[in-house]
Amino acid sequence: MVVHVVYGTSQRVDHLKAGEFAITRAANPSAFTLAGLAFDTKFDFKVALALPWTDQFFKVAPRAPYGQTPKLGILHPSLMRAAKAAHDAAASR
Repeated sequence: MVVHVVYGTSQRVDHLKAGEFAITRAANPSAFTLAGLAFDTKFDFKVALALPWTDQFFKVAPRAPYGQTPKLGILHPSLMRAAKAAHDAAASR
């Protein structure tokens, strides 16, 4: 199985470029909680990788706080349009 991941950063979250979207605690507390983030984060679809679903990249966290499966976060349905718009903008470049 292959998983597609995009770059995320907590730097300059208030400054979005084409191909980016953000998940912030203030704008959408439910989405922030569901994502499992520690800080407001923006994601850049221009920097994406296809990684194999292996322990090398997706190992269970120490002390397994989310059970024996890595929890990578969930995108709240209210952010699907923003994520798709960022994806489409990155793809058109």
